[in-house]
Amino acid sequence: MLDLDKLESLAMLKLTESERAAACEYFDLYIKKFDGLAQIDTQNIEPLISVSSLENIMRDDISYKIISRDKLLETAPHQQDGYIIVPRILE
Repeated sequence: MLDLDKLESLAMLKLTESERAAACEYFDLYIKKFDGLAQIDTQNIEPLISVSSLENIMRDDISYKIISRDKLLETAPHQQDGYIIVPRILE
């Protein structure tokens, strides 16, 4: 049912015997909670896509130029061959 050794290995933990016993108690508690859910009859219930009935209202994604390349390059402190030159940050 529960492979605590595998979980311990994946989490890179070294548990003492008392910690292992406590962890098993917690895991058993959670597994019992989910076993209760498994007994609920969901045969005639439609799956939910969302718990909220709200819908997103999206605008059209329209591409447009805000500023021309030449106008942008005029305001750049340094430019070369149509590109803005910025200070180097990595050596």
